[in-house]
Amino acid sequence: MKTVLLILFIITLRQFVFAKGDTCIAGVYVSRDDLVNNNLSHKINTGDAGYKLTFPPIADWKLEIKIVTPDNIYKFPAGSVYGYYECGKAYRYSPGGRLYAIEDFYRIEEKGHLIIYTAAFNGGSEHYYSLNFDAPVKRLNIQNLKQDFHGQARFIYKAKKLKRKGVRGGLAMQDDKGNYIINEIYDKTIKE
Repeated sequence: MKTVLLILFIITLRQFVFAKGDTCIAGVYVSRDDLVNNNLSHKINTGDAGYKLTFPPIADWKLEIKIVTPDNIYKFPAGSVYGYYECGKAYRYSPGGRLYAIEDFYRIEEKGHLIIYTAAFNGGSEHYYSLNFDAPVKRLNIQNLKQDFHGQARFIYKAKKLKRKGVRGGLAMQDDKGNYIINEIYDKTIKE
């Protein structure tokens, strides 16, 4: 009898969970510390009716986050927040710059010694990096690595070798576990 009741309870609980819709937590990071500590402001579940995180169409070229609730619409223009979170992925805002990357939100792909990013809206399949969450986001290329690691000849040598070896991926090549090899090179050459 206890087994039957347990099975009925599990079935009922499961139906309740699936009836709610796809669950996806979203919100904004007001500051760098909020991103580092995963402290979301205006946290919502986009699986609940009337809750969503949206952006203007790309054609409007206006980076603005909108969080919609049944009662309010919260607007966060580019630069007013440090980043946002949606469905398990964190994004960092960067104002861009002529020598770095263009203004965009950058999806955090890996938090290693180099933080690896991809652009959310404008970068295609290009990869980017920063030295930490206070440093600017830059294109992941040899010129930028030389600038940031000018005293680390061994790191630059291995990075150049990776770029040549990597027909697919180049400096953004990943190992079979999905880790970025450039961070492994950092560990073996600089961190030693």
